[in-house]
Amino acid sequence: MRMPPGLKRVTFTIFAATLFLLSSCPGALAARTPVVNLTILHINDTHGHIVPFAPLSNKIFDHAREVGGAAYLATMIERERAANPEGTILLSAGDMFQGTPVSNIFHGKPVEDIMNYLHFDAMTLGNHEFDWGQDVLHSIISRASFPVLSANVLTTGGAPIKGVQPYIILKRKGVRIGVIGLTTPQTRYTTKAENLTGLTFGWPREVMPSLIRSVRAKGASIVIALTHLGLYDDERLAKEVKGIDLIVGGHSHTAIKDPIVQSGTVIVQAGSYGLYLGVMKIGFDTQTKKIVSFTRKDELLPVSPESAPPDPVVARIVDKYESKIKAEFSKTIGTASADLKRSSTGESAMGDLVADAMRSASGARIAFQNRGGIRAGIAAGPITLNEVFTALPFDDNIVCMDLTGRQVRKALEKSVSYGDVNLQVSGLRVVYDLSKPTGERIVSVEVAGKPLDDRASYRVATNDFLATGGDRFDVFKHGRNISTEQSLRDAVVEYIRKNSPVGAAHPSRIIIRN
Repeated sequence: MRMPPGLKRVTFTIFAATLFLLSSCPGALAARTPVVNLTILHINDTHGHIVPFAPLSNKIFDHAREVGGAAYLATMIERERAANPEGTILLSAGDMFQGTPVSNIFHGKPVEDIMNYLHFDAMTLGNHEFDWGQDVLHSIISRASFPVLSANVLTTGGAPIKGVQPYIILKRKGVRIGVIGLTTPQTRYTTKAENLTGLTFGWPREVMPSLIRSVRAKGASIVIALTHLGLYDDERLAKEVKGIDLIVGGHSHTAIKDPIVQSGTVIVQAGSYGLYLGVMKIGFDTQTKKIVSFTRKDELLPVSPESAPPDPVVARIVDKYESKIKAEFSKTIGTASADLKRSSTGESAMGDLVADAMRSASGARIAFQNRGGIRAGIAAGPITLNEVFTALPFDDNIVCMDLTGRQVRKALEKSVSYGDVNLQVSGLRVVYDLSKPTGERIVSVEVAGKPLDDRASYRVATNDFLATGGDRFDVFKHGRNISTEQSLRDAVVEYIRKNSPVGAAHPSRIIIRN
């Protein structure tokens, strides 16, 4: 049957009007497409690295001489935010401030100024946020224009640290997002005890279930755990606690290029030192209240002067602080005949240098330095004060004590209790067999070419972090005739000045078998 011409015109007019309404009315279009796009930008473990630098090992950025840089990172953040202005949040997973002269001298203020300018939505407390003591931490929190989170760090009375919240709820494109902060309980062993007086560190798996219920009850459709726990503990948290959609992590300095999915929870982490910007893009169905898509590959964007033009405001902030210290910290104090690299698994040239400097300054027979206290290596060529300060950012002092040979042996056994070598040494040679059970891994120990005598007394130098039981080395707490010596950093500077050129001796103090 043919349609009358007049009716055809009416039908076409109605159809055209409907198309116009659908294309011009966001509400009508949204009703047909319930999925909204959200962007979670994240960084972690910047450790005060706001100036581009040239690392000794540079596998990711082999095309660039320098990497990182807050001014370049800022432009990348602004670019991603502009692509989704109503649906983006910016998070930090902690350890932002402590680590370089330009940040340490000013107790983190340069980094905080940049974070305030970039309008971070939240930051969780890392263990190194406690390195300057609680008074400085309170100052940092009071200056922050963004929420500082941690649900498991409380005072002994059970109250949160002043100015710290357990969680926040953000709203983007009509979607409520609960962000819960968590700090590693290992802070009890990785930070000087005097900086933690009156604080307790709860277990994440114990505090999270009730917090998830709380944010869900307040309308959160997405739950993000903003953690400073490390990848291993993030994966364990995902296994043990249900209801976490995304873990934005830090602490282990892991560059997770392709997000990990554990027990339905997506886990991301953006390396360290401002070398990456994490960009997690999520598709959220507002009808089913489910995440229906997320970034599965290449979640990390490398940061370098080649990645983006510098943000002029951030560049001025960096220059403001750097110009105040540059003259002093750019001074040459000696030279290195080879790269002095650090290691996260065994003996290193940088570890040997620090331990030798410690023993030379104190006159002790043996010296021990924890590998975690060395944060960077030193490249071959002129050595500046800035490089030493960056390698040794902690305000450690040398502590001397008398230990028996048996106690020295106990410290050496503890050093490999987790498989990798922790203690860097000077004045002795130790051979390990890691195929043997924990506590029985030492094959031999020699001091000045003679076997270690378990009953003899040895003068030992270490740092004040280890001396008070840091990294769970309780054996140092039982030393006798304890004396506090000069700054560890000053001792290393003095050693380099007296012994330049310093070189990378062939590793031979710590021998690993099997």
